[in-house]
Amino acid sequence: MPTLEEHEYLALMKRGQEAERAAQLAWTAGALTAAVTLSWAIGARSPGLMIPVVFAIATGFYGMLRGRQQARAVASYVVEFHEGAKSSQWFSRLGRLQGQPAYRVSGEWVTLCLANAGVVLALILAWMYAGAATRGDLMAGITTACGVLFGFHSVSETIRMEQTDWSAMWRSVSGDLKEAPRTGRAASW
Repeated sequence: MPTLEEHEYLALMKRGQEAERAAQLAWTAGALTAAVTLSWAIGARSPGLMIPVVFAIATGFYGMLRGRQQARAVASYVVEFHEGAKSSQWFSRLGRLQGQPAYRVSGEWVTLCLANAGVVLALILAWMYAGAATRGDLMAGITTACGVLFGFHSVSETIRMEQTDWSAMWRSVSGDLKEAPRTGRAASW
């Protein structure tokens, strides 16, 4: 009969898979929505319809980013608290493998480049269609502002996620768990 620790390990592995799946689904949904909206905007020659393109890309990107953050948090928790000398060592060995020079996987940077390429395309088209549309310059300007904000924030979040030592975060909160006093719990709500 599986122990409580084995049940937790299995539940964590399932949670990690669900987080990765949710990340892929969010990115795919955002990209498809952006593609459909982009085709409508091109058909209408409307710079205002480029704004939803940027938002669709951003929504898909941030959903993907959040899912990957959760998957990394789960993986680092498993490494820190479940993987040892006598147990499975998938994530520990995967971490070592990823450190090898020959191991290259397209990851966050490819997704970041694709997302920002879609935003740049929307910005270019918004300015191309700005002259013929009513308030075209305003709509193209709003599209540009949203695109620039997304570009800076997406790069900074990707850098932050890559530089985060997830295992160190779990080590900082490890130790004996104890129940918070009643007044402390009530105040935190």
